[in-house]
Amino acid sequence: MRRLGVLLAGLALVLAGCGGTSSPSAGAADLVPASAGLFVVIDSDPGSAQWQAVNALASKFPDKQKAVDSIKQQLTKKGLDWERDLKPALGPELDVVMLDFAHPDETVALMKPKDEGAFERALKKGNATDPSSQLVYQKFHGWTVMSDKQAAIDAFTQASDSAKSMLSEDSTFTSAMGKAGAGVLRAYVNGAQVMASARNVLGTGAGPSLEKLGTLDWLVLSLRAKSDGIAWDTTIHGTPGKEFGNVSQYASNGSLQKLVPKDALLYLAFHGSKGALGGLGNNPILQQPGFKGLGDALRQLGTIMAGENALYVRDGAGDLPEVTFIAAPDGGVDGAAALDRVLHGFAKQLGGGSHRAVIAGVPVRVIGTGPVTVRYANIKGKLFVTNQPSGIAFAKNGGKVLTDSQEYQDAARSSGLPGKPQVVLYVDIHSTIPLIERLGKTRLPAALAQNLKPLRSAVEYAVSHSHEIQVSFFLRIQ
Repeated sequence: MRRLGVLLAGLALVLAGCGGTSSPSAGAADLVPASAGLFVVIDSDPGSAQWQAVNALASKFPDKQKAVDSIKQQLTKKGLDWERDLKPALGPELDVVMLDFAHPDETVALMKPKDEGAFERALKKGNATDPSSQLVYQKFHGWTVMSDKQAAIDAFTQASDSAKSMLSEDSTFTSAMGKAGAGVLRAYVNGAQVMASARNVLGTGAGPSLEKLGTLDWLVLSLRAKSDGIAWDTTIHGTPGKEFGNVSQYASNGSLQKLVPKDALLYLAFHGSKGALGGLGNNPILQQPGFKGLGDALRQLGTIMAGENALYVRDGAGDLPEVTFIAAPDGGVDGAAALDRVLHGFAKQLGGGSHRAVIAGVPVRVIGTGPVTVRYANIKGKLFVTNQPSGIAFAKNGGKVLTDSQEYQDAARSSGLPGKPQVVLYVDIHSTIPLIERLGKTRLPAALAQNLKPLRSAVEYAVSHSHEIQVSFFLRIQ
């Protein structure tokens, strides 16, 4: 598919300079067998709402035009011109199909060119620049089927004609793609094909292990442009096996946000699961004499992290940033006492024994010296573990918190962050760059700094439903 890749490269990178008002076609799902392993839908209409949004986002970067010009030059070297050759040759949608994961070389692409003559001319020019890699095509039920091998096209047309049912008729496919929504790119993965491929690759002996992992019904991915950023969503539907029995089913309630400072550069929150780390500690390997201490430590950590947990990073007063972990152990567990037992055997490795100190009026335990110092204490019913005194001081005295940050509010709103995700990760990219420069003791090149400036923040979170988990990533651009 190398020759097709040339056309896709031109589409993906040059479309950012185009505009219009046309809408995408219905798609080729009615030609694809329902058993297909992979079906990808790419919006190839320069005038679609999605590409207009991409164009608007790309315009926020100073080097946008430089990138567009560079790609056009690369196309020229291959004998192709965007306006004259590629743009009129495109259809509103390009679909990529892999019938079977066991035969990835039989992948084909389907399109309805806007101008058949322009498509044929572009294909002829592209093939002429590299005779060793030829893109071939065939008309099939009103669609143009493309591949770098005629055998792949033959396999697809034969499978389509002999199929008992098509993807467009499959309720699992239509339901899954409905969750993907609109986007620059959408992809559907057949779970049964993935499981069969895994068994073939791993051998028959892997069957019991795969059963412990569970079953995958389907997976869909969606890449879409919004007015203020790019969203990437992945939805996995299946049944988890016994190996996931100790994975937390609890959603984070966000209660620890009120203990995270407004200027946090990174924020991670999740709810633990009772017995998850304890199960690791009971592993037979960790029962051996040389590992007994590690197994005990994991069990103690399990009691600390069984409830709500959060971690944040912010610019510190010293050479290193402040890193603070907050835990709200379930069942009345004394977090500091449990951590005492965990760290007791590692005090020497951390640079010295433990001692006690008072920070902001709070009695704390301190292990280590210099930059590798761990300070921890129970404050307001929560366990705080930090590398800097500022973490203890903020926990005791409070102040403006993360939810007061306008950047966090905007990122949460634009990303669709729910009130109770399984896990959430937030990064303030814009405010992190100065810290990176300070830690690296150098300034970023001016051109790079200017092109990083539009990147404001990133949010990633997971949401769990019955037999389904959705992982969403959002990059905020302003």
